[in-house]
Amino acid sequence: MTFTRVFAGWLLPVVALACLTGTARAQEVPIKFGKLDAKEAATLLASPTPDSAAAEVLCDFGQSTINGKNEGFELRFERTARLLIRRPAGYEHATVRVYLYHNPREGGREEIQQLKGFTYNLTGGTLSKEPLRTEAVFSKKINERLDEYAFTLPNVRAGSILEFTYVIRSPFLFNLQDWQFQQDIPVRWSEYRAVIPAFYRYKELTRTYWPFTINETGTTPYSTTYRESQQTGYGSMTTGSDRTYNISTQALTRRWAAKNLPAFHAESFMTTRRDYLTRVDFELERIQFDPQRNPQFITGSWADIEKELLEDERFGQYLKATTPLTTLAAILQPMPNPAERARAVRQLVLERVAYNEMTSAYARPGSTAKRVTEQRQGNAAEVNLLLLAALRAAGLNAQPLLLSTRSNGQIQTELPVMSQFNYVLAHVTLPDGKDLLLDATDATLPPELLPETCLNGQGRLLGPAGRWINLMDAAPTLLYTRAQLTATAQGELRGNIRQEYAGYAAYGQRRLLPELRQRWQQAHPDWQIDKAEIVAPDVSRPVVLELATSLPGAEAPAATLYLRPLQQLVLGRNPFTATERQFPVDFATVQRIEYSTDLTLPAGYAVAELPANMQLVLPNGGGRFLFSITQPSPTTLNLVGRLHLLKTHYSAEEYHAIRELYTTALSKLAEPIVLQRR
Repeated sequence: MTFTRVFAGWLLPVVALACLTGTARAQEVPIKFGKLDAKEAATLLASPTPDSAAAEVLCDFGQSTINGKNEGFELRFERTARLLIRRPAGYEHATVRVYLYHNPREGGREEIQQLKGFTYNLTGGTLSKEPLRTEAVFSKKINERLDEYAFTLPNVRAGSILEFTYVIRSPFLFNLQDWQFQQDIPVRWSEYRAVIPAFYRYKELTRTYWPFTINETGTTPYSTTYRESQQTGYGSMTTGSDRTYNISTQALTRRWAAKNLPAFHAESFMTTRRDYLTRVDFELERIQFDPQRNPQFITGSWADIEKELLEDERFGQYLKATTPLTTLAAILQPMPNPAERARAVRQLVLERVAYNEMTSAYARPGSTAKRVTEQRQGNAAEVNLLLLAALRAAGLNAQPLLLSTRSNGQIQTELPVMSQFNYVLAHVTLPDGKDLLLDATDATLPPELLPETCLNGQGRLLGPAGRWINLMDAAPTLLYTRAQLTATAQGELRGNIRQEYAGYAAYGQRRLLPELRQRWQQAHPDWQIDKAEIVAPDVSRPVVLELATSLPGAEAPAATLYLRPLQQLVLGRNPFTATERQFPVDFATVQRIEYSTDLTLPAGYAVAELPANMQLVLPNGGGRFLFSITQPSPTTLNLVGRLHLLKTHYSAEEYHAIRELYTTALSKLAEPIVLQRR
């Protein structure tokens, strides 16, 4: 590669948030390594830590640049951070972990350099300064592409201020360092800067639930030196006569900063923490050194991903392989109903290949379809790719559907990058155009239900009809309780209770059937169980718990009775305990809880007072609560309670509404029925 002229122009990024624009100017760095004095340390120690946390980040600063080198360019990332340890519970933050990428096939490795650190301790007015020791630095292999470097700062105690800095040099231009602003401890200041020359263009993906203090875009003159080895008769080699090129252009400058970020705490009903942390991520989109020529696109299309997968022996070869499963599946071709045929194929796979609980979108290196069928065990990709091949052998239009599980995080649908996905399902297009999604990793699920971990937004369908498929249109989590109870003059309730678990509620209970009675008793400790029967005929029907039971009353009859039959049957408490919530509520499925009770009054008693009927509805069809009580005869009452949360995603602004709905429902179900002796 040679450069004969100066390149001009600058690039515009694709950003997730609006940003300011302007000409870049020299900015003072927010922290200078090794420049802490006793006076500043005393001021930092005197300042209270938010939420009385055991540690906090005082400043975390990173910056990335792209520089020329021999035979190419490299990324340079520099990070400097300062932390304060308040109590022993914060000592764990004295250990820092850095992850470095390497390519085992094509070569190349990221390197950590210029690693330094200090522990400061203030005693009286004297500030001691102890450096990081070489023996406190460790490395280990995480997988075939990642290594972990960990270092622990010395002599840490309550009141220590920790400081470290390092540089990462990377030959992988696609791996522009991401930045996470929020951490598990409070952060006073976090800042990230990037300088990107015009011939590289990155997609920028920003996620935050906190406003940025600074979010700036600008331009600056850029120059670097690129050296090219001379070609000799023995190939390329470095000689004293290497050609050196000076490259000048414009560069995009980006700067983000956030201050006073609270510690990240996981809340109930969330996906993975990565979906909520304030962060910025990058994907290399294209390279264009000469404006007069077409750019080289790095972020490909979905067609590119499909081509790559079909050529990959860990994916495409499974779809082409002939195995005993495909032979058996071919016998099913005469079945006239395609949906029933697809379910029969799934059952074949369930019976012959067990899931080893390893989530993946690829087969294991070196694994083959033949070996998996012989060993009768495989990871998620191996099982479902075998399912796909068998569906095709049965004459069905089956294609892979890629997704990201709930623990892996949400998909950026505008970004065709395979690294976002960690799971593959089978998609069958039925003759009426309907979608049938199938998974063969769990025999306790009926064919129409996917594993709950797969219910995460959308999945990408490959093949000629490639598109996004909604994964959230699933069965609800349904708990239905039907009780027939008789009250005594002492206030005792006795009778039969039928608890039905349907949809995803059945899935959760079916995996723990032997413990079902015990768990019901733990949730309802005041009830005495005389007899219990569990009915779970097959995976397509609800799990049923039948109970003959009683709830003790007083020792002697009372002139006035206060009965709360629905309150005694309610399972659990309000799951929304926090008064405030920062993050959305994310269910895998819609939630439905329903109660129906027929109550026979004790002889000689009449109704004196009944709770009022109630119906509440959330805005935008988000949910509802219904309570009704009727008296079919002078001696019987019928009580119905229904609590439905009808969306899978509620914003933080909607949190108070669903919390209040739940609170009101539990309060209403607890209102007494007042009976008076005649």
